[in-house]
Amino acid sequence: MYGIPEHCQPLSPAEEQVLLAVWACRSPATRRDIGEKLAAKGWAPATVLNFLYRLEKKGWVKSGKDQNRNTYTPTVTRRAYGVAAMRERLDTVFGGDLAEAVRALVSESGCGQSELEQAMAVLAEKHAEAEEYDLYDPYG
Repeated sequence: MYGIPEHCQPLSPAEEQVLLAVWACRSPATRRDIGEKLAAKGWAPATVLNFLYRLEKKGWVKSGKDQNRNTYTPTVTRRAYGVAAMRERLDTVFGGDLAEAVRALVSESGCGQSELEQAMAVLAEKHAEAEEYDLYDPYG
């Protein structure tokens, strides 16, 4: 689904926090590296280890060894997960209506002019790519 392998099982909010910490580390990351990212949120080392085990069991990380330390590598990119999560919310909350979701986000999120201009540039770029593809004639 949207770049997420079928073997990856759904995440709880806590598991998602640990996965975000894994992505925030250089890969492969040790439990200590990941724990440092979560320490400010009050996560104990044993809890981090427990959640890493869960993430591995659900298919989101692979464990390995670096000398005597366990390492963890994500099996999915943060971008792929972000796209899947946003798509799921778009489908659930807005019935798949992207225009309605954008309207709601822009009107209610307090976006500044700079953020809106950046978003418009991304949309214009995507639109140009679509037009370029539409004009491509593989037989011409």
